[in-house]
Amino acid sequence: MRNLKSPRSGVSAAALQAATLAVVLALPLVAPAKAQAQTAPAADPVASQIDDVIVTARRRDESLQDVPSAVSTYGAELLENRGATDLRSLSGIIPNVNVQNGTTSSSSSQIFLRGIGIDNTGFNIDPAVGVYVDDIFVGRLVGSNVNTSDVERIEALRGPQGTLYGRSSTAGTIKYVMRKPDVTDFGGRVSATIGTDERRDFSATLNVPLILDKLAVRLNLQSLDQGGYMTLLDAAGADTGIRGNATDRQDARLSLRYLPTDAITIDLSADFTRDRSGIQSLTPINCVGLPLVPGILGSGLPGLINAGQLSECPLLYPNQRYTAFIGPFPADDPQFNSHAFSGVMSWDMGFGTLKVVSGYRAFDDVFAASLFAAPPPNTQVNLRQATDQSQFQQEIQFVSPENDTFNYVAGLFYFREDISVNYSSQIGSLATLPYRNNDEQISESYAAYGEMYYRPVPELELTLGGRYSQDDRSVDRVLLVSPYVTPTGTFQGSLESSDFSPRISVSYDLGSTLIYGTYSEGYRPQGYINTSPAAAIALGESYEQETEQSYELGFKTEMFDNRFTWNLAVFQAEYANLGATLTVSGNTIAVTSDADIRGLESEMTFRPADGLSFFFNAALIDTSYSTPPPGQPYAVELKHAPPETFTVGGNYNWAWPSIPGEFAIGADATYTAAAFRNVANTVSNRSPAYTLAAAHVKYFSPDGRWTVTAGGTNLLDEEYYMLGTQNRALAYQPGRRVFVNVAAAF
Repeated sequence: MRNLKSPRSGVSAAALQAATLAVVLALPLVAPAKAQAQTAPAADPVASQIDDVIVTARRRDESLQDVPSAVSTYGAELLENRGATDLRSLSGIIPNVNVQNGTTSSSSSQIFLRGIGIDNTGFNIDPAVGVYVDDIFVGRLVGSNVNTSDVERIEALRGPQGTLYGRSSTAGTIKYVMRKPDVTDFGGRVSATIGTDERRDFSATLNVPLILDKLAVRLNLQSLDQGGYMTLLDAAGADTGIRGNATDRQDARLSLRYLPTDAITIDLSADFTRDRSGIQSLTPINCVGLPLVPGILGSGLPGLINAGQLSECPLLYPNQRYTAFIGPFPADDPQFNSHAFSGVMSWDMGFGTLKVVSGYRAFDDVFAASLFAAPPPNTQVNLRQATDQSQFQQEIQFVSPENDTFNYVAGLFYFREDISVNYSSQIGSLATLPYRNNDEQISESYAAYGEMYYRPVPELELTLGGRYSQDDRSVDRVLLVSPYVTPTGTFQGSLESSDFSPRISVSYDLGSTLIYGTYSEGYRPQGYINTSPAAAIALGESYEQETEQSYELGFKTEMFDNRFTWNLAVFQAEYANLGATLTVSGNTIAVTSDADIRGLESEMTFRPADGLSFFFNAALIDTSYSTPPPGQPYAVELKHAPPETFTVGGNYNWAWPSIPGEFAIGADATYTAAAFRNVANTVSNRSPAYTLAAAHVKYFSPDGRWTVTAGGTNLLDEEYYMLGTQNRALAYQPGRRVFVNVAAAF
């Protein structure tokens, strides 16, 4: 872990402000919405046209503009241009997508699509956004912060994916499509990045054909190392010299592609991750120091409540947004290890393509956090969770051959997860002995699904699909209280859930414009309410299964000789028993509510000339509870659902006659409106509006084999946060960061 002189160290502010101003004045704020080639583009008469993007949202290769639903893609070069290494770069850029690290966890990601998501890393509640790595489902928030070093693209499918994806996809699906081995060419790529906060990243990829046109392997290695930006103090207020929210992670991925015949493709892969990023901390706020004021109690009756519910709380450490109490845990206590193996066989049988997907993933994780980040005599909530998880997936798909009149997809899905958790929660003073919860859960999921696509005339497509799901889970729970000899409480039980989720869609191709309307449903199974109950009676409490009904209308258009695209969707969703998590007196629990969501998403891309492109994305969303979560009288809106988000950006490639090679410059800015960051809708956890600006300058060598990129994120040095906990702490994000990347291909 890095010990830095300052939590915000780096290039001087004056120099960065001057550079930022120069970039902003030189170029309209932009970044291409679609992936560009890894090498310098060659000039040709149609180079100004927008590239066609191929996606697999409907389990077959097809143009993004032909898919009648809200799908966005994010290419590998865009990740590199932003210096990004994980999903957080998707926030705001893709409409109504909010991604952040899990609360005080570097190995997990909180993904909210259209205001729906889960932020609990406990065993007892499933994610609401399905994350897939090459068709393999990632069953937990822990481990979902997947390496993007060798990714081809990321697809974001917004809205319920209850038919083709199903499990834990009531909000949508994030798909990683990784690069596959090339059976024809030997080659590779190395990349090194240095930047603010002693950033030192390295990645290397090697592709080796073992049997020409038949068999190849691909190896990717990545190391991420960056110092933290949070100053951690001891209980006396002295600087410990340790910086929180650092990055120290290594990833390896080995893949093999075998083509025994022209009709059969076999892809095997294995990946490994080691994360030792250390303490991930929040910024404490001082709501406790505020007076009691008249308000409404959790019971719904009038009474005295903390003023932090109705007004903003001051920082516990005045004017120090990047300072926190270190807590009682060793700096190296948090740690994460994972490994995964998968195999995908695709067989073109002439009358259709059979696809068999098998995958195994496992991790062991230690999560340790001082959740309130405040020193004594403030109340302590110190959590340590040790988790061992393994999962197995088996899926069989059959995709019909492409036909002008009738097509279909059908499949069977099986998933099993075994998870064991040792959870210690210390609530009160540092002298308070912690509760201990030992939990084991086995979950099994079975599903059969299918979609049919019928075109009575070439322009009209009718879609009818459905998925039947059956979920079974059993738990063995033990609660221990000091002296931890005899269990205070035990519970053994099981839950069964089932659902049929239909999908109906109608689309019409007007030539340059596709218009569509879709009705779909989603489902998430039952679970246990309490992550770490302190009473035996709470061990077996459960919540009902979540269901959703969603309506979407949209169009996708291409104009001006395919130089301008505009995709727009309006949607409305109704949730019953919508699951969410909140912290009550230090205990994390799941609560349910009924909610209504409606919104609009717009994505525009314009390429007026060769090498010049612009884009403008907009997201509007309105969320409300028809039945608020119990005990939350002030809850009106869903958290992580800013009502407006706007992104504008662009990219320009050019060549100077006197300098060999080519240059590119790009920038983007995203405005995010104020939003609540907790279920209770406390004013102290309502983040103000903020604008994030990013920019890069890139040089391509004449042969396109090597590049140099200089860039930065949060160039306006906004001080903003993206989540909060129980009127106690806020998750402030990094300030201005800059980087230089050098990459070479061979």
